[in-house]
Amino acid sequence: MLVSVIIPTRNEQEFVGRCLESIRAQLGSRQDAEVLCVDGLSTDGTREIVVEYAARDPRVRLIDNPGLTPPCALNLGIRHARGRVVLRMDAHAECAPGYVWKNVELLDRTGAECVGGYLKTEPGAPTAVGRAIAAALSSSFGVGGTRSRVGGGREQEADEATFGCWRRDLFDRIGWFDERLTRNQDMEFFCRIRNRGGRIIISPEIQATYFCRHTFTGMREQAFENGRWGPYTLWLAGGGLRPRHLAPLALVLSILGLGVLGVFWRPAWALLAAELLGYLAAGLAMAVAAARKAGASALLIWLSFIQLHVSYGAGSLWGLLTAPLKFGLRPRPPSGSC
Repeated sequence: MLVSVIIPTRNEQEFVGRCLESIRAQLGSRQDAEVLCVDGLSTDGTREIVVEYAARDPRVRLIDNPGLTPPCALNLGIRHARGRVVLRMDAHAECAPGYVWKNVELLDRTGAECVGGYLKTEPGAPTAVGRAIAAALSSSFGVGGTRSRVGGGREQEADEATFGCWRRDLFDRIGWFDERLTRNQDMEFFCRIRNRGGRIIISPEIQATYFCRHTFTGMREQAFENGRWGPYTLWLAGGGLRPRHLAPLALVLSILGLGVLGVFWRPAWALLAAELLGYLAAGLAMAVAAARKAGASALLIWLSFIQLHVSYGAGSLWGLLTAPLKFGLRPRPPSGSC
C-alpha cells in the first residue's frame, strides 16, 4: 500500500460526502491507496454517509474513535494505516485534482519530513458574512501571515503544512500526536519536526479548499476555542506555537491593562485610544485591500478581523488563567521551544 488518507470526523454530515468525493475522484481505479474515516461517534448522519461510501468502495473504511478528539482519531488512523505514506485530510475541506499524488511526489523528491500545499478558504455558505469571514481568514492581517493560508506562490520551507503528509515511520521516530491536545496537536507535531532538524515543505501545486464558518457567532466560538488552546498547548507540551499565535493575547492584555492603568494614571487612556485607533485603522485598510481581492464587503471583513482577534485573544487569556486549574501544577514534559 502506497498511501493512507486519514480523515478525522465528528458530526460532519454537511461536508464529509464532498470531501470523500474529492479524494475518490483522483484515486481512480488505483488500489494502492486507502481512505480511513476515523469517526468520533457522530450523531448527525456522518457515519451513515461513510458507511454508504464504504459499501461502494472497499478502499474507504470507517473506524470508531471512542476518544472523540482529533489527535485520538489521527493516532487511531495511523495504527490502522497500511500505507508507507500517511496523509491527513480535513472533513471540512476538499482537495484539488492530484492532491494525494502530488503530496507523495513532493515527499519523495525533497526528502522532507512533512509536506503539504496551500489552502484556499471558502465560506461554508454563500452569504455576505460568510464571504467576509473567508476573506479575513485568507488575509495576513487576519491569520498572522501563515504561509499556507495566505499564499506565496512558490515551493518553499514553512513552519507548518496544510493538514500534512508524512512517511509512516516518522511517527515511530519522533512520537505520535499528543492526545492531551484537543486542538493544536498538529502545530505541536510540526514543532517537534522542526526541533529535530526536519524540514516542512509546501508547494503551490498542492491545493485544497477549506470551508470556514459562515456566521459571526460560529467564527467567534471557533476563534475563542483556538485561542484557549494556545496556553494549554504551552502548559502541556512546552512548545508548539509561534509569536503570531500569541499576538491576539497581547492585544487583549494591552487593552485591559491600559484601561485599568488609566484609572490611576490618566495618560494611559490616551495610549489606549491611540492603540485602538491604530489597530482599527490598520484593520480597515487591510479590509479594503482584501475586499478588492475577494469581492466581499470591506465593512464585514473589518468586523471579521475585530471579532476574530478579540475572540482569539480572549480565549488565550482564559486559557492562561485556567491552565493550572484544568491540568494541575505539574512540570511540563520537555519538548523544546518554538
